[in-house]
Amino acid sequence: MTTTPALMILLTSSSSETLTLKSCKVTGSSSASSLDLPKTINRGTYGGLGFPSSATPYNVEWTYTPDGGSTLLTFNTVLNGPTGLTVTPSETGKNASAWQLGEGPSLSKEGWLIRYYYAPKS
Repeated sequence: MTTTPALMILLTSSSSETLTLKSCKVTGSSSASSLDLPKTINRGTYGGLGFPSSATPYNVEWTYTPDGGSTLLTFNTVLNGPTGLTVTPSETGKNASAWQLGEGPSLSKEGWLIRYYYAPKS
């Protein structure tokens, strides 16, 4: 059986605006059904976050908002097999054009380590 690796997460914000967690969902995993993310993030990096390996492919998606839900900053991460990874960031809503999202993945024997970036556009 092929195992899908663990996901180790770093959330980095370069904005002085507080981002509030709007939603977080996990689908398809054989090992866990939820992910505990910080309720709010400010400028800085938040680590010690992650999701265990799974016997099945899985999808983790979360959304933060800087303005109570008018603007949604979403990362959708799909892990499939030993090296399959797709990360899709999206900014939608009222002030979406003011934000830029990005990610920096690296694969190690422990799993995928991904830094997810939230930045205001200059």
